[in-house]
Amino acid sequence: MLLAACGAPQVPPPPAATPTAAVQAPTTAPPAAATAAKPPAPTAVPPTPVPVQAPQAPAGALKLHLGLTTSPPPPQPNAVLWLARDRGFYQAEGLDVDLQEVQATPSVVTAMRTGDIDVGSIATQDVLSLTAANALQLRAIGSQEGQTHFVVVARDGINSVDDLKGKSFGIARPGSVDDSLSRLVLSAQGLDPANMTFVAVGAPNLRIQAILAGQLDATTTSVGNWVTLQNQKGIHLLVDEKTYFAAAPIVQKVTVVTSDTLQQKSEALRRFTTALIKASRYFANNKQAWIEAMQARRPDVNVADLGAIWEQTRGSWPVNGGFNPDQYQKTVEFLYATDDFKALPSIELSSWVVDGVLEQLGVDATLDPPGRAIP
Repeated sequence: MLLAACGAPQVPPPPAATPTAAVQAPTTAPPAAATAAKPPAPTAVPPTPVPVQAPQAPAGALKLHLGLTTSPPPPQPNAVLWLARDRGFYQAEGLDVDLQEVQATPSVVTAMRTGDIDVGSIATQDVLSLTAANALQLRAIGSQEGQTHFVVVARDGINSVDDLKGKSFGIARPGSVDDSLSRLVLSAQGLDPANMTFVAVGAPNLRIQAILAGQLDATTTSVGNWVTLQNQKGIHLLVDEKTYFAAAPIVQKVTVVTSDTLQQKSEALRRFTTALIKASRYFANNKQAWIEAMQARRPDVNVADLGAIWEQTRGSWPVNGGFNPDQYQKTVEFLYATDDFKALPSIELSSWVVDGVLEQLGVDATLDPPGRAIP
């Protein structure tokens, strides 16, 4: 237990906001090459991030640089990585956490190599592939995305999964996580993915726009995206979140550090994990607090939609750190069944996952089952 903790399990009320945490402008990755003829790429109009005020870090606070590959934060439980700073949970643990929003996982990985980023929130598949290939030794210290919040949406006229036979399905790129997950989910619904055309379009907002423009038939997107779209004409829900996750119960992203950082900054990481668990427990039980915190970060999402998202995702808050060994093992098995992992050596769970701080915080029995004995 390299991150053994001390401290009481109470969740503090969030401190009042004062100074600022700047948010960088988002960028949208260009669409990848298509697996088949690709429809014209629509123009993306990403939401505009805004500066958010946050409490001052206390004198003598331990510094951590947190790398995030999304901007602005998604209106889902994993936004706790941002909100823990905005509402003072990091500061309450004696931390000064610098949020660094970058374009993509490779940028986070490069910055972790150079020491410019201490902690990264990146795709589990990247952690496994880098560690298995001995390209960079990474250690997962938890997950704020232990449950995927994905759904399948389709254009009007596609009324069942079977209706997708012979139709087009938008993905980020061939072999991407959303590609692999979508095939798994569609197969579980009785549709052979070989009977469809998978089209590489790029980011989720591009795929949604392509559906609305009549250029695609269906795609996978997040619950957060769907809630903001559900009243639009021309698009509807085809596979709900519960059905999607039952077919593909994987950990999409993990919070990671290098093995060197784990040794050099163990106390700061203990505090970091503690802060995230306390913040998750607070927001899991305070709908209005989450809505208000998200409004500051995402003024483009209306209050009613934020409330609906909280209700739909309320069972997935990582109140115990987002580490269930059984779920992580299923994720490993899923990834090693994909083409990207065929040439990589298998690695044990213990070689890339570090247990957390529940011994002192105690287990929250309502959500996020730890899947292991906690003393």
